[in-house]
Amino acid sequence: MPLDEVMRDTTALGGLAVYVFVAVLFLVLGNVMLFTQLVVGLVLCYGLIAPLRMIFFRVRPDKQKFSGVFTKIDAGSFPSMHSARATVLAIILAQFFTQPVVRGLLVVSVLGVLVTRILLKRHYLSDTIGGVVIGAVIGWLTLLITPFVLAAF
Repeated sequence: MPLDEVMRDTTALGGLAVYVFVAVLFLVLGNVMLFTQLVVGLVLCYGLIAPLRMIFFRVRPDKQKFSGVFTKIDAGSFPSMHSARATVLAIILAQFFTQPVVRGLLVVSVLGVLVTRILLKRHYLSDTIGGVVIGAVIGWLTLLITPFVLAAF
C-alpha cells in the first residue's frame, strides 16, 4: 500500500464520515448516552471552530481557494477540525472502552491524524495542537453536560 494511501486513510480517522459512522453505530446498538455524547461533541466542535476560523483566519499550507463565508471556513487552517474531532471522539470513547489497549489505540489514532494533517499540507503544527486543545476541552465539557442535555428531553 503506497504511503499516500496510508496517510489519507489515517487522516480520515478525524473526518466527519468516520465520526458520524461511529455515532450512528452506537445508536443502532442502543447506546443512546454514547450517541448523544458524540452528537453534542460534534455540535460543539462546529459551533466553536467555525467562528474561530473566521476570526483567526489563516491560509492552509496548500493554499485552498475560497469564494464565500462557508468556503472560507473550510479553507481556514486554524484550528484543525480533524484534530479536534479525533480528540473528542477519543475522549468520549475512552470513557466507554476502559481497556488500556483500546485507550492506547485511541491515542495513537489521534497522533496519526495530527501527523498526517501536517504531512498532507492541510495544517501547520500549531493548527493541529490548537485542534487537540480545543477538542480536549470540548470532549470533557461534553461528558459533563450530556446528562443535562438528556434530562432536558
